[in-house]
Parts: sequence; C-alpha cells; structure tokens
Amino acid sequence: MKMFKRVHITANALALVLLTAFFVWTCLSLSDLPQKFGMHFGVDGNFDIYSENKVMAFYPFFAGYGLFLIFSLLSFAACKIKKVGGKHNESEAEEIRLEIRLLCDMLKLCWSVFWAFWAFHVIQQSQWHFIINRNITIVLPIEIPLFTVMAVDTVRKWKMKKQSQDE
Repeated sequence: MKMFKRVHITANALALVLLTAFFVWTCLSLSDLPQKFGMHFGVDGNFDIYSENKVMAFYPFFAGYGLFLIFSLLSFAACKIKKVGGKHNESEAEEIRLEIRLLCDMLKLCWSVFWAFWAFHVIQQSQWHFIINRNITIVLPIEIPLFTVMAVDTVRKWKMKKQSQDE
C-alpha cells in the first residue's frame, strides 16, 4: 500500500506539473504565435487545422485537464466499488481496486505527456515528428507492457498465497 501511495502521488504530481508548466509556457508564448496558427495535426504530422483565435492554443489543456479529471473520478469510483466481480476475498478485491486506480494514474500521466507534446508543437508551430494515427498511439506502447507485468505479478502473488495456504 505504501508503494501504491508513492506511485499515486508521483504520477498525479508529474501529470499536473507537466500540464501546468506547458500551460504557463503557452500563456507566455501566446503573443509570439502568428495571426493564423496551426493547432491540430493530421496523420502525416503536419498541421491540418488552423485558427486565428488565440484561445484555441489552449485546446491541449482543455483535453489534458479534462482527461485528468475524468481519470481522477474513475479512480475515486474504483475505491468505492463494493463488489469487484467473481469470488474474491477482501484482500484480492482490494488488489483489484488498486490495479484499477494505478491504471487510471498511469493513463493520466500518459495523456498528460501526449497533450504536453501537442502544446509544445503548437507553441513552436513545428511539425509533429511522431506520426499520429490515433490519439491512443502514444499511450499503448507505455501502458500494455506495464500492465502486463503488473498482471503477471498479481497472478504470481495469488498463486504463492494459495500454495502457502494449502501447505
């Protein structure tokens, strides 16, 4: 539980600091943007939507802080779930709740990185060098291996617990 709290606080702090730092940078750089600036990237990494409204430079932050709020609410809901499904004892159910909350924390962090990259390229008015097929492309390479390892570790712990109870 101590490790979860450390990871939870670190992931949330990093996500908020990252979004806030780029938000401040965007505020300071707003006057340097051209009259008509690119604000959305196409599949090829170049701007495909332009705007003359400087408020649209904050689009990555509407999305970034919005997703942070959504995943925070999901994390809060996960700790309030009484029954997690299946026939699990309370300690197993608590582990499942922690896994869900950790997933929400990692998604907050990954999406914050994604929107910070987006804001950086809007501020710099530069091409996105990481080709975007869908928004999820930056999240999956980070999330899938991480949660595969976590799931394998959880199953290993359950098996060890069962073996020690059988003996």
